[in-house]
Amino acid sequence: MKEYYQSGELKGAGKVMDGKKEGEWIFYYPSGKKNSIENYKEGKLHGEVSYFYPTETKQGQEIWREGVMEDSAWYFHPNGKLKSKGSFQHGQYQGQWKHFHENEKLERIIFYKNGLPEGSTFIYNEKGYLIQKGSYYQGQESGEWKFYSDDGKLKFYGSYKEGKPTGLWYEMKNGKPKIYKNK
Repeated sequence: MKEYYQSGELKGAGKVMDGKKEGEWIFYYPSGKKNSIENYKEGKLHGEVSYFYPTETKQGQEIWREGVMEDSAWYFHPNGKLKSKGSFQHGQYQGQWKHFHENEKLERIIFYKNGLPEGSTFIYNEKGYLIQKGSYYQGQESGEWKFYSDDGKLKFYGSYKEGKPTGLWYEMKNGKPKIYKNK
């Protein structure tokens, strides 16, 4: 079976059984370039799904089970370098996710539980220096967070409770903490 855009260009092609998409389908941008390769079972996404930028460079790859994202996923920058990788469980982010800058340096490590950030997170700049670290609890910033300069030196630190700054916050001046804000 084939699907078309209103303008007449091919939008997608694949098999249909009992009125439902089945097996591999290939979708296209109106320009004719490949948009995605999707696998179906009884009309639901099932198996590997790959997405492409209009340049046909791979944008992402996911695993689906009966219409729900499960297992591993990879996403890519337009230059083809890995942008992020992690896992889904029941269609939600789960476990460790790593994100990367276009220069392939690590940008962020974050953990998820039931689709929400949970636990430690680390954020790095394009040079590889740690610029932020802290923790999440049920999707909100919690506990001590530290913020660093672009060359990795501690600049500010303080605490969050239920996603909001709380207590005293400090700014580092000449290597010593000075009260920055009282929340």
